[in-house]
Amino acid sequence: MSLETLIGGLTRDEQIVAMELLWKRLTTEDPSAAPPEWHRSVVADRVAAIERGEEALSDWADAKKRLTDRLR
Repeated sequence: MSLETLIGGLTRDEQIVAMELLWKRLTTEDPSAAPPEWHRSVVADRVAAIERGEEALSDWADAKKRLTDRLR
């Protein structure tokens, strides 16, 4: 049985629990694991855009509302 099939057979609540367990394992088992280099580049580009005034930061409540509205 494939992992995708196994996950597909779980309820939504079970999938969320599985995701939380996986995330916990990924973030605690190898604390020395660094993000990939492309990630550092993307973050640097976004910070530079904010510093140039081309982008702005949003608090989570505003960002969540925009995303929710976009999906309606």
